[in-house]
Amino acid sequence: MAKHIPKDRTGLSLGYRALWRTRYVLYTFFGPATQSGMRDPHYRMRAERLERVNAARAAQGLEPVEDVDPRAR
Repeated sequence: MAKHIPKDRTGLSLGYRALWRTRYVLYTFFGPATQSGMRDPHYRMRAERLERVNAARAAQGLEPVEDVDPRAR
């Protein structure tokens, strides 16, 4: 889960997305070293974002977004 950033932005405000992207970039330069699984801050952030998108989609009666690689097309 949460291998990639979902392209769907359902339920994510502009402020949330801007703050999320800022934190993601800051973790790249000033965060801890890359770790495995849920110990990796980038992985946790992507998982949290995917959960929020899927919760918003469920509230609207839409199918959940799968964690697929956008480069696999």
